[in-house]
Amino acid sequence: MNLAIISLIVLVMVVAIGFIKKVNLGFLSLGVAFILGTIGDMSAKEISNGFSSSMFVTLVGVTFLFGMASNNGTLELFSKKIVALVGKNTVLIPILMFVLSAFISAIGPGHIAAGILMTTFAMYLAFEMKINPIATALYAKLGANAGCASPLSLTGVLAKSLSEPLGYSGFGLHLFLSTLISGFIFTLILYVAFKGYKVKADNPLKLSEIPKFNREQRYTIIGIIVMVVCCIGFKLDTGLFAFVVAAVLILLGCADEKKAIKSIPWGTLVFICGVGTLINVINTLGGIELISNFLTGMMNEKTATPILSATSGILSWVSSTTGVVMPALFPIAADVATSFAGSVNYVELISAIVATSFAAAISPLSTGGAIIMSSYSAAKETTNHELNKMFKQLFLLSVGNVLLNVVLSALGLFNLGGLFY
Repeated sequence: MNLAIISLIVLVMVVAIGFIKKVNLGFLSLGVAFILGTIGDMSAKEISNGFSSSMFVTLVGVTFLFGMASNNGTLELFSKKIVALVGKNTVLIPILMFVLSAFISAIGPGHIAAGILMTTFAMYLAFEMKINPIATALYAKLGANAGCASPLSLTGVLAKSLSEPLGYSGFGLHLFLSTLISGFIFTLILYVAFKGYKVKADNPLKLSEIPKFNREQRYTIIGIIVMVVCCIGFKLDTGLFAFVVAAVLILLGCADEKKAIKSIPWGTLVFICGVGTLINVINTLGGIELISNFLTGMMNEKTATPILSATSGILSWVSSTTGVVMPALFPIAADVATSFAGSVNYVELISAIVATSFAAAISPLSTGGAIIMSSYSAAKETTNHELNKMFKQLFLLSVGNVLLNVVLSALGLFNLGGLFY
């Protein structure tokens, strides 16, 4: 048995252990990467080169800044003010949950932070308004997932870091729009299925009763706006500029530095970079090429995108999009694009991979679905029967969302007419 096959078996074992034991795959992957790389005659430097220090710094900077914005109440108060603007037009609440979550996710916090904030907020708001809490929370979580592939957010940053070594760049807007459109289509389907257009309730949030932004919150908003303008308009490094804004806010006394540091998802960052290190070792040992050749043998020009789309959805049910799916499938997408000599586009492939993987992320086996279930249980006393019913409902919706994205892949949606690359 050659090292390429062994490396793939090891990857499957690592993911299985993480899924069963609920341990952080990042730490496990780093240890396994060292052992596997040493067996494959790789030096310690070659192994550690797979740990992307630039990506780690970027992710720390962004999450640190938005940890401040969360801890000083800026994001929560902003959300409440937007919902209050709806007034009596409560039929707009479902769509507003999606749009607001997508916006907050896109400007930096990403799908995890925005998902937790907005899903919890949506759940409690739904109980207050006496509307469907699961549907309302789903709109929020789908929005957080749909907006997270922006160039400023964790997923967008990761996509760039993974793609540049493969020779691809300049696709940020395409990836963002394709993920956003995918999420919005499924949200509209749920909006009709749950009869969101018939929502009639009293909005408990009155703009006149919500406090104004205080000094610290105003400065935080200004800092975020400046970062968005400079990073998108002037192409400055997102992570490093986030540190600049964070430093200014600390000097102005706008946030508690210790709380912001504690809010950085260190486990998630080690997860992403640790698995990336293992994937790099597997790639060096020929494992990625082996999978690419296998998948390419099953594909033709028309089936390449839907096959990779389905693969990403299935993987996302048992692993993390940013931690496992993207690092594993992006190199394969590059090989597939090369194999078909330009008739299959890399950007379309990774757009389908990201969108479909996040489509699966409302499953209760993932963070998204787990947040919805825990928020529901926290807001209302819940029986085991209700929890089991919720689990089944969320998983079936996740399956439906993945199938939808596979169909959209087959129809060429993720190409977006080639307008943005």
